[in-house]
Amino acid sequence: MRIFEVEKMKKDWLFCDENIICNFRSVGVLIQNDKILLQREKDGAEYALPGGHVNVNETSEQAIIREYKEETGADILCERLLWVEESFWKWDRKDSHTIAFYYLVSLSDPMSIPDERGFFSQKDNCNIVLEWILMEDVKNITVYPSIIEEKINNFSNSIEHFISIE
Repeated sequence: MRIFEVEKMKKDWLFCDENIICNFRSVGVLIQNDKILLQREKDGAEYALPGGHVNVNETSEQAIIREYKEETGADILCERLLWVEESFWKWDRKDSHTIAFYYLVSLSDPMSIPDERGFFSQKDNCNIVLEWILMEDVKNITVYPSIIEEKINNFSNSIEHFISIE
C-alpha cells in the first residue's frame, strides 16, 4: 500500500505552544515467556509501554517498527492493532492531548532482546531503561496509562478505543 510518494520527514507529529502539547504516538505491546517489555526513566518508578512519536508522513505501524529498532536494536513484526487511546495528562506542567495506537508486536528473532531484568535503550537517550516484567507482577507497579494493567490480560478480538485522564 502506498501512503506518500514524498520523502519521509524526520519531524515528529508533535505540536505545542506555551499551554498545550498535542502528539501522536505509536506503542508496542511485546509479551514473551509470560513477561511484558516496559520502559521507565533510569531513576524512575513509573512504567510505560515502549514506543514513540509518529513522524509526519509515516504510518503508525512504520513508526513502532522504527521506534523498536531505535530503542532495542531489535526487528519486530506488527501482529495487529489492539487499542486506540486518547489521553489527557500533564507534560512539563502543560496540558497534553495524546493520540496513541497500541500494536501487539513480536520479535523477528526471539533472542534479539536480552531476557534480563533491565537494559538501557540503544537510543541516544541513555536515561531510559527497558525491563521485562512478569505479567503477574504488573499489578504491583505503576504503569501509564493505568488502564494497561487491565487491558494486557484481556485482549479483545476487535480494536478497542479508550480515553485516559491521568
